Amino acid sequence: MKKKKIAISLLVISGILLILALAFLIYFFTLNRELDLSLIRTGASSVTKIYYFDYEDRKNRIGKEVELKDEELFLQKSEWTSLYDMPKNLSNAFIAVEDKRFYEHKGIDVLRTGKAVLNYIFGKNKSSFGGSTITQQLIKNLTGENQITVRRKIEEILRAVNLETKLSKNEILELYLNVVYLSQNCYGVGTGAEVYFGKDVSELSLSECAVLASIVKSPTKYDPYKNEENNIERRNVVLKEMLNQGMITDSEYQNALEEQIIINDNIENENKSGVYSWYTEALISEVATDLAEKNKISFESARKLILKGGLNIYSTIDPNIQENSEEIYENYSKYILPQDGKYPESACVIIDPQTSDILALVGGVGKKNANMIFNRATNAKRPPGSVIKPLSVYGPAIDKNLITYATVLDDTPVQIKNNIAWPKNSPDRYRGLVPIYYAIEHSINTIAVKVLQKLGIDTSISYLNSFLINVSEEDKNDSSLALGQLTNGESLLNLTNAYTAFTNGGKISNPKTYLYVKDNYGNIVLEKETKENQVISRESADIMTKMLINVVENGTASSVKLNNKNIAVAGKTGTSSNNEDRWFIGYTPDYVCGVWTGFDTPKPIYSAKNPSCIIFNEIFNKIYNNEDEKSDFEISDSVVEKEFCFDSGKLPISYCDKDMRGKRTVLGYFKKGTEPKIECDLHKEAIIDISDGLESHIASNNFNKRRVYLIDYKRNKYPNIKILDTDYLLSSVKREE
Repeated sequence: MKKKKIAISLLVISGILLILALAFLIYFFTLNRELDLSLIRTGASSVTKIYYFDYEDRKNRIGKEVELKDEELFLQKSEWTSLYDMPKNLSNAFIAVEDKRFYEHKGIDVLRTGKAVLNYIFGKNKSSFGGSTITQQLIKNLTGENQITVRRKIEEILRAVNLETKLSKNEILELYLNVVYLSQNCYGVGTGAEVYFGKDVSELSLSECAVLASIVKSPTKYDPYKNEENNIERRNVVLKEMLNQGMITDSEYQNALEEQIIINDNIENENKSGVYSWYTEALISEVATDLAEKNKISFESARKLILKGGLNIYSTIDPNIQENSEEIYENYSKYILPQDGKYPESACVIIDPQTSDILALVGGVGKKNANMIFNRATNAKRPPGSVIKPLSVYGPAIDKNLITYATVLDDTPVQIKNNIAWPKNSPDRYRGLVPIYYAIEHSINTIAVKVLQKLGIDTSISYLNSFLINVSEEDKNDSSLALGQLTNGESLLNLTNAYTAFTNGGKISNPKTYLYVKDNYGNIVLEKETKENQVISRESADIMTKMLINVVENGTASSVKLNNKNIAVAGKTGTSSNNEDRWFIGYTPDYVCGVWTGFDTPKPIYSAKNPSCIIFNEIFNKIYNNEDEKSDFEISDSVVEKEFCFDSGKLPISYCDKDMRGKRTVLGYFKKGTEPKIECDLHKEAIIDISDGLESHIASNNFNKRRVYLIDYKRNKYPNIKILDTDYLLSSVKREE
């Protein structure tokens, strides 16, 4: 018997030594990570407030802060509870069953930890280490880390020991009792007292204190509202431990056992907080993500700190634009027609291009009626279609001087396999010779692919990465990069932010919903870094904008018609395969706005007008509601205007405007030195026999011969494929010498 005890003691000592050795190694291999105490001490008030700035000058951050009164954040209405306002029986109840040597150890209970190690090594149950002290549980609650791994447990131990050197026992106990999870979305004993008993924590009886302490072991199993019998059974265990440890007398114990517990029967209604706006929810998510990364805690724990941490968050929102956007989406049916009895979903994001401040966003149609729901503006990733072309093809190719505004390419199939031409255009036709600006204006797929082939896959991906667009290995192909069929899709937020480069001198920075976060004492606990990068040159961005103005004025986005004609608008439409996603990303000198429309489960959208253009139009008519307001794009002095021939891209000659289709001279925009310098050599004078082939194109007369001006261009034959300019090529008509 004596030998058995010695063996067990040796095993316990070995287990403890093993843990200490591993802890020592991990500590010196820099795995130990301290918690930010300035953050976890922000408990004087449970209400987090959101502020915005009423700016005179947003770019230079000149403005005054204003609180968003209707957007306070909290888990429950109860304030942070001081340990001295809690009944002594409450803290004792938790100590009795969770950590009876709490006031004796230095963060870890060596005896319990040793037994837990032996049980983990030699026992049958590997689902838990066990043996956690209140300090360790506090660490777990704050970090959200609860994986059953040796490394995680050792990190928890190291953090607990470190925390005990920074805080007193009572400070640790107060923190623990204010963050411990008590089921029913309750965090902390103050919230638990209000939710379960409808009273202040200071008014709790001994039995009620034991009820709350009972929940911790398994919040679902011992939830007093849903599993009352289990909770009472566990409550009795808590009371017995308090008696055994001399925390209560025998008569107090008996009276507590006999006390009838009355649980609030309206928990589900009282446990609901207000519904946050789409913007506020995105803000919470971004702040939580950054807090989690900075403090090495889980996202969910960071979110709890926001909702119960008494923080002050300084956002980038423009309340007027957000309110107007929400109003449009709440009345979505006024603008968009249903399909098969159902309305497609939609989302929008509006960004200030000079700062990348997110001014407004809406993540779905109709009135938002719940929290933590899917936000299509930030979380949905869908194929962008042609909105990717300025980012992946045209902007980079202009930047590399591979093309200009006037570069002419042949709108013909890139390849034909099994008698099927690829890529298809929308509408399904091939136009022949067209300049780049026109290809962008009408979103011609063949030209995008041909320019991409000039640019190269790797260069395209490099630019996309600079634009902060995510590309997978599977996307190293023409279809993904030139036609926007990204394998994993991309978010509306990222695509919208990428377009800020075109009206911000070619520069881009990370989009953001907040600038910084302060704790209850005014200390900055989180600050958003803004890294601005030059993605393309100022001249390239300006020329891209000029071409995207054409898209709105004459091309695929011509349905965008602002009431205020003094506001310059540029943008690009996009449609994914089978018309499943409809996009428009448009911008003025002041704002960039992206709109996506589609069904959550993708299916074709049959609509003559792009619904995203319609929504954009409504939003910007509200933004620019002052008829006297003017806003135009500033163009670099290094960009010059020059006329060129539509068909050759060269300097026009007199023959260009005698073309049978009418005037072919166009005004274009070029980087200095890249403008056309050679005269058109395609337009030629010819005497043709009009008795065959051109009757529909020229005025009839009594002669079968006529002097005309056509294009001297030969292309490969494309059997069974109609190319629209064929009749205007010299090679296609009968000529008379």
